[in-house]
Amino acid sequence: MMWRQVLIIGGSVLAAVLIELTLLSRIDLPGATPDLVVVTVVAIALAMGPMQGVVAGFAAGVLIDLAPPADTILGVNAIVYMAIGFVTGFVIDPRDRTVPIEIGIVGLSAAAATLGTAALDTLLGSGRVSWEDIPGMALSSALYAVILAPVVIVGIAWIVRKATPEILVT
Repeated sequence: MMWRQVLIIGGSVLAAVLIELTLLSRIDLPGATPDLVVVTVVAIALAMGPMQGVVAGFAAGVLIDLAPPADTILGVNAIVYMAIGFVTGFVIDPRDRTVPIEIGIVGLSAAAATLGTAALDTLLGSGRVSWEDIPGMALSSALYAVILAPVVIVGIAWIVRKATPEILVT
C-alpha cells in the first residue's frame, strides 16, 4: 500500500521535473516557464491528501533546487512547494471539489509559488529577484498552469484511483 503511493509520487514528480527542465524551459513563451511541477504537486495533493502533497512538494522542491540551472537558494523551492502541497490538500473538502475549483486552485498555486519563491529569496538576501517582473511572471505562470491543469489533474487522479484504491480522498 505505502510503496504504491511512494511510486506514484516519485514517478510523477520526477517526470514533471524532467519535462519542465528539458522541454518546457526551452519553449520561448512570454513570461514565466510553464510550471508543470507545481501543477503536479497540486494534483497529487488533491488526489491523495495533504501529507502526500507535502511529500511531493518537498521532493519536487529539492529536485528543482538541485537541478541545473538552479538559481535559488537551496531549500527555497522545497519550502514553497511543501506549503502549496499541504494547503491544497487540506483546504478544500473532497466532496466540494469541482473541475473549475480545482483548476482555480492550480492557477492560484502557481502564482503563489512564483510570489513565495521571490519573497523567500529576497528575505534570504538573494539579489536575483527583479520585483518589477514578478507580477507578470505570476500571471503568466498561473495562466500556463491553468492550461496544463486538466490533463495533469485527471491523469494523476486516474493513476491514484487505479493503483491505490485504499485512498478515499479522490
